[in-house]
Amino acid sequence: MKYLTPSVQSYCLCLAMIVYGVFSSPTPDTIGLPEIVVAILLSLSFRLIFESNTIFSWAVLGYGLSIPTLVAMINGNVPSDIIRDIVPFFYLMMSIFLGWVALTYPQRFLICLAGIGIMFSVRTIFAYQQILLTPALWGQGPPADLLYLANSPEVLFSALYCIAEGGRNMMRGDRWLKGILIAMLSILPIIAMALMTQRAGVGAVMIYILIAVCLITYHRPKWGMIFGLLLLAAGVVVWPVFEPVLFLLRQKTEIVGLNARTQEWSAVLTILSDGWGNLLFGEGWGGRIENPAVGGLNVNYTHSLVSSLLLKTGLVGAVAILTACLWPVFRALKGQLAQKPRFDLAILGAALFPLLISVFLYASYKSLGFGLILLVFFIFPIRKLEKNTQSVR
Repeated sequence: MKYLTPSVQSYCLCLAMIVYGVFSSPTPDTIGLPEIVVAILLSLSFRLIFESNTIFSWAVLGYGLSIPTLVAMINGNVPSDIIRDIVPFFYLMMSIFLGWVALTYPQRFLICLAGIGIMFSVRTIFAYQQILLTPALWGQGPPADLLYLANSPEVLFSALYCIAEGGRNMMRGDRWLKGILIAMLSILPIIAMALMTQRAGVGAVMIYILIAVCLITYHRPKWGMIFGLLLLAAGVVVWPVFEPVLFLLRQKTEIVGLNARTQEWSAVLTILSDGWGNLLFGEGWGGRIENPAVGGLNVNYTHSLVSSLLLKTGLVGAVAILTACLWPVFRALKGQLAQKPRFDLAILGAALFPLLISVFLYASYKSLGFGLILLVFFIFPIRKLEKNTQSVR
């Protein structure tokens, strides 16, 4: 198709991300019109790239579509559960088809990814509008947002990205007003996560800001002092809201602790220890578990990408898939840490926090958003961000 140029394909991906952010959800119960539109737009943005550095990923994709599916059929797993696992697996391997977009059009991609988080945040805030002005009620009772949009990795990414982009513009001197406005956008995802009492997300924002200020102070003391004073002033202003939120987060920790994550891991390891077949190849896609983390209900997910892959694909599949997914992450981090700290490292941090939370704490790894977060790491290894024709600088 001669009209489907790389630029047009990148806009197809951007449009898919917009439709996803406005109309869809991370794990929809049914396939509706928004999901169909997103699927079509994603397919239009795909490019089949067969290169030496993608051979392993292609092999893992083939393995994941065959062996765990065969094991699932042998075990008689429910077809709908199998599909609900294959689709997220495809998201994990989406970099084969879409990594080129993040590399070629980084600014376009990053803005759209952060835009998903902002749109999810607005939808979450709207769902909680009745208690929005009463922080003491945030997180109380059943969740008003049954789609759990604030759990999505894009929401945390949007908060951290806006903080990083806002700080960068402020440090440019001539863009301080633009920087302040962009940084203020981070308030939306932070409020959304606080409304859902997302301890990991809120904690990640605090840690990210602390690390950023420390690094800036070390390399540029003047700006470190300026940001420190700004944070102090902002803290004084928002403390009446922040204090009850901190109390709720602390109270949740006292009540639920780690949400039975250790018991969940124990249940997975018990299944894996039931023979060599389970250990090496797992239960197959659609495998279920009586999960202690959700009150012992029989579900087809765990709250960690690692434990989920071990349950569904066994040791062989988990090692292969995690290697294919996380190798670009290690490659990007290695390349950036070897250079002087700059804005690229801030973007990596903005993607790294939601990545780690999804890998170890939340089931958000089953969403399209997690696959998009993985694409962020394809921006850096081959070409420096500021030298790209579509640079974020």
